[in-house]
Amino acid sequence: MKKVIFTILLLLVLAVAGVVYYVVHNMEDMVKTAVNKYGSQVTGTQVRLGGFQMSPFDGLVKLNNLTVANPKGYAKPNIISLGSVEVKLDVKSVLNPMIVIERVVVSQPEVTYEISNASRNNISDLLANINKNAKATKAEEEAKPQEGGKKVVVDLLNVVDGKVNVAASLAGQGAAVGLPLPKIEMKNVGREKNAHGQTIAETLTVVLKKILMVSYDTVVKNGLSGLKDVADEATKQVQEKASDTKEGIGGFFKKLFD
Repeated sequence: MKKVIFTILLLLVLAVAGVVYYVVHNMEDMVKTAVNKYGSQVTGTQVRLGGFQMSPFDGLVKLNNLTVANPKGYAKPNIISLGSVEVKLDVKSVLNPMIVIERVVVSQPEVTYEISNASRNNISDLLANINKNAKATKAEEEAKPQEGGKKVVVDLLNVVDGKVNVAASLAGQGAAVGLPLPKIEMKNVGREKNAHGQTIAETLTVVLKKILMVSYDTVVKNGLSGLKDVADEATKQVQEKASDTKEGIGGFFKKLFD
C-alpha cells in the first residue's frame, strides 16, 4: 500500500513539474510576442525584448534588454532602453479576466532625447505616434470588444536610477550630454476609471507616456532642449574634463619632484 501511495504521489509531482515546465518554457515566447505586438502597436516603432525569466511559484518575472526603436529620421537606434524590469504578479489572477500586477521596478533605464533640427525631437515625435495609435487602438477595441483580450492593473510602478542622454548634431559635429532621470512612481494604473483594468496596449501607453514626459521635462529644466544648448553644454563638459585632467597631471608631477 505504501508503494502504491508513493507511486501516486510521485506521478502527481511529475505531472505538476511537467505542467510548470511547459508553462515556463512557453511563457517566454508568449511574452516576447505580446511585448513586440502591443509595444510596436503603441509606439509605431520596433519594440524588442531580449531576455525573460519567470519563477511561477512566487510570481516573479524578470525582463532584460527591452528596447524601443527611435522614430524614423533619427541617428540613434533606440529612444528607450530598459536595462532590467522586475515584475511581481498576483499568481491567482493570471487565470482571471483581469491580471493584477502587484509591482513593477524598472532599473537603470536610458532614454535618448535626440534633436534632428530646431523644431523636431524624437520624444515629441514618439509621443505623437503614441497618441495617434492609442486613439486607433481604442476605436478598434470598441468596435470588437470581444477581441480586447485580458485586462491589466498595476498597483505600483517605480522607475529608478535612470538616465537621459541628450544628443544633437550641430555643424556636422555630434554633441551629447547625460542627465539623471528623476525617480518615477505610479500607483493604481488601470484602476483610475474602472475596477476592471485596462488592456495591455492601454497600460503600455500610460507607462511609456509618463517616462517620456518626465524625460522631456528633465531636458527642458536643464536648458538643453535646443541644438545650440546641447552643443554648448557638451563643449563645457569637455573643457572641464580637460581642465581636471591637466590639473591632475600637474599635481602628480609636482608631488613627484617636491
